[in-house]
Amino acid sequence: MPKEILPKMFRSLLVALFVAAALTGGCAPQLAPASQRIFTVGMLLGAGGLGDRSFNDSAYAGLQEAQKKFNIRFEAIPYASDEANLDELRRMCRQGYDLIIDIGSGKADNIGTLAKEFPEGKFALVDATLAEDKDNVASIVWREQEGDFLMGVLAAQLTHSKKVGFIGGTDIAIIRRDSSVSVVSNLAGTWSDPGVGKTLAQKQYQSGVDVIYNGAGRTGLGIIEAAKEANQLTMGTSGDQRYLAPDNVVGNRPKRIDAAVLMLVEEMLQDKFQPGLRSLGLKEGGLALGPFNETLVTPAMLANLEELSGKIIRGEINVLLPEP
Repeated sequence: MPKEILPKMFRSLLVALFVAAALTGGCAPQLAPASQRIFTVGMLLGAGGLGDRSFNDSAYAGLQEAQKKFNIRFEAIPYASDEANLDELRRMCRQGYDLIIDIGSGKADNIGTLAKEFPEGKFALVDATLAEDKDNVASIVWREQEGDFLMGVLAAQLTHSKKVGFIGGTDIAIIRRDSSVSVVSNLAGTWSDPGVGKTLAQKQYQSGVDVIYNGAGRTGLGIIEAAKEANQLTMGTSGDQRYLAPDNVVGNRPKRIDAAVLMLVEEMLQDKFQPGLRSLGLKEGGLALGPFNETLVTPAMLANLEELSGKIIRGEINVLLPEP
């Protein structure tokens, strides 16, 4: 065989390998079989970024757990502008990430755009949905009203002034149904400014509120500061934040962003990617209760919450979203 033919045959073989990989891989060609290569995950964090002790930190913890359990490699990029976010996500696609996750960036359309540009890619939206389902996009949302119902019950039991507050993005239906308890509600308008959260919380405490339900992400760190200064109570939707103000943080009902991220990675590794919309609640382990400050939450209160939680899981109580 003439020597000059060998390089041509070699190049043809490489081209064939790239084409075959492109037909079976993620956003970009992969040469090695899935069993012999390291799985890669790209993640766009939400507003507030790492250090929020809430939404983003939970998502990042899910990546770390996946790395520990499955030996994946990952890259997490901070939230920027819509245009910059799209550029970064597109870069990840071109670099061949196996799974790209958008953590509540508020711009789900970016993932819809990329899903169309890279039809072989796999994408996930966490705490967001597309207007139209796509075969390569998984969307995870939460039935947060189930946890809010339970935390509303607890707040009604803890308040002495019969006046409780909420700062965040949703209502607390159970407290509104208790005619003996009034509710002061504010929307911070940002997930990333503790100063705004502190100012709103100070005003609520000054008005007679003695328990604030904190659902404001990084902004909620300011609510905790205000609770500590006013020697009042707060409870939240994030992970365990009791160490920030041990005498003032009652506890939390965390939304398990970390568990959702780990689930998405594991499904991809097992070739069980599930496109479309899924809703997680107490039954699926998407929401959790506590831990709680045992000096504030009595065993009787906790038993009541566990009983109600069981009824929700069994379908005996159906918690609906409050009417606008």
